[in-house]
Amino acid sequence: MLGRHTRAGDAIVFTPRFAPASGVRVRALFHPQAGAPVTVWFGGVPAPQRAPTTRVSWVTPSAAVWPENVLRLYVSFSAPMRIGVAWEHLRVLDAGGRAMGGMFVEIDQELWDPSGRRLTALFDPARIKRGLVDHINEGPPLKVGEICTLEIDALWRDAAGGLLAAPYRQRFAVGPPLRAGLDPADWRVTPPATAADPLVVDFPHPLDAALALRAFKVTRHGEEIACVAELAQDETRLRLTPASCWSSGAHLLEADPVLEDIAGNRIGRAFDIETKPGRERAEARAARVSFRV
Repeated sequence: MLGRHTRAGDAIVFTPRFAPASGVRVRALFHPQAGAPVTVWFGGVPAPQRAPTTRVSWVTPSAAVWPENVLRLYVSFSAPMRIGVAWEHLRVLDAGGRAMGGMFVEIDQELWDPSGRRLTALFDPARIKRGLVDHINEGPPLKVGEICTLEIDALWRDAAGGLLAAPYRQRFAVGPPLRAGLDPADWRVTPPATAADPLVVDFPHPLDAALALRAFKVTRHGEEIACVAELAQDETRLRLTPASCWSSGAHLLEADPVLEDIAGNRIGRAFDIETKPGRERAEARAARVSFRV
């Protein structure tokens, strides 16, 4: 079980990264320098029944049309969730309501944020990248023109043992793939109208939500300005609101090279590109855009 150990006087305290699910028995084993090992069992008590309150709070991409080569989706919940059962409860359905298999990289070590509230689901990149065996034999997980539904059933339990309050369904169409690197020249930057208004940046295609919220910063004379980042309009608009009022004058909007759109394309580098012998793959780069307040 992942977690960390600390000392508290003569005691050793173990804090798990994710709390064990209700009803699961856990064994603690301690090997002292001298003497026999000490084993203690605990847990195993089912959680009391309660009315379901946990919900799916946000799914990205949130647009009505997803590109054929969408690389990831994020599912955020209102409370920590039970870990290790995602693929039993999350699926993509075709237009006839049938589950479409082979969509995701269904690894045992699911990709959760430290709070246990946000799951990252990866569409199979071996089926997305052209030229790879899986892409040639099976094609991409999603295909242009399809009408699909992302479904999360209400039988998924949260970390406290409660069921979801309601199932979640999001219908989307599959559009053409995005295969060009991000170009800051395509971004529309709207400076703040007043010293308290946000800086607004509009993009031609949806961004990867988790990366976008940490990839941008604003600086003035080399000093970073504390801002709150928010995404809107199906992840095609970024708002950066200053913690205190803007100063008048020139500023820089800076984007880290980790920034991606929802198809994995970075600044100056496409995720899926047909390589040629002797041609080096382009490296992602940072971007800086100036604006005045």
